[in-house]
Amino acid sequence: ADLYVVVEDSAGKKATAADPTLVTTAAWTQWKIPLSTFAGVNLAKVKKLCLGVGDRKNPVAGGTGRIYIDDIQVARP
Repeated sequence: ADLYVVVEDSAGKKATAADPTLVTTAAWTQWKIPLSTFAGVNLAKVKKLCLGVGDRKNPVAGGTGRIYIDDIQVARP
């Protein structure tokens, strides 16, 4: 299943980034998402950040496991 992040700005515009390999990786993994992935979203006015696993549009109950998330940040390369 994909690990995804959805960013929504104050105008309600949303963009999603997803990676299908992160939830099956046994070791800690850094996920670098280019800001261009969130084109159309005003990143200076982020209202919501949503993280999830699976298909966001068609969620299915019953997943098991743990995901540790830390150090969510925005930085220039």
